[in-house]
Formats: sequence, C-alpha cells, structure tokens
Amino acid sequence: MTVQTRPVTIDLPDPIYRQLQQTAHETKRRLEDVLLQTISGNLPPGTEDAPADMQAELQALQWADDKTLWTAARSRVSPEQQARQEHLLAQNQRGVISSEERLELERLGDAIDKLTLKKAYAYALLRWRGFPLPSLDAMERQL
Repeated sequence: MTVQTRPVTIDLPDPIYRQLQQTAHETKRRLEDVLLQTISGNLPPGTEDAPADMQAELQALQWADDKTLWTAARSRVSPEQQARQEHLLAQNQRGVISSEERLELERLGDAIDKLTLKKAYAYALLRWRGFPLPSLDAMERQL
C-alpha cells in the first residue's frame, strides 16, 4: 500500500540543518528520511491503539495543562483497591474464590490496567512537552 505524501517547505536554522545533514551522511540515509524519522519520532503519542473505551479519555489528556498531566501521571491505586485485589488473587490461587469475587477481581484488574495506561500516556505527553521523567524506580514506587 502506498502512503500519500505532501510536500512541505520549512526554513531551518543552520545548526539544526547541519546536524540533520551530518546525521544523514553518517547513517548513509537521505536527508528527507532523517527528517521524516525525526518528525515522526517526536509527535505526541497517538491513541488509536488504545482500547476503544479509553481513547476519548486519553485524547482529552492531550489538551490538559501540565499540572493535570502530572496529577494523572502520579495517580495511584487506592490502598483499599490494592488490598482487595491482593486478597482476591490469593483466594483465586487457593481455588476458593466465588463467581462474584472472580467478577470483582476482573473489574479491579481492568480498572488498574486502565489507570496504568492513563499514567503511561500522561508521562508520554509530559515527555513530549519536554519535561524530564522520573527514573523507572521512582515510577514503580508510584504504582
């Protein structure tokens, strides 16, 4: 399948142009290919691969202010939800979980998965906006 392209003309400052030209030369690639990779690699993250029921919520984050994004990125599962999920997981492992509890466990898992996706998306948007991200260890402590 051929992708339709459109010509775009932009004026680049000399230092950026020289850096792109040098990268193209060093990687033995066309300048146009280096530019395309640079642009596509620096677009805000898309939502098309997210679950359909999450796309609108994630898209809304694109318009959120920085404070809202940091709040979303740092959000956590409540201690009560976490304790309940751990309890249900333990019951499930022991084979003593009821069908109602199994449904509750699935709902909790879905809610936690959605929160994790929202956090990751908020962090990706913050990174795209130029903010440094916390270390992986720091992020894991926020789970």
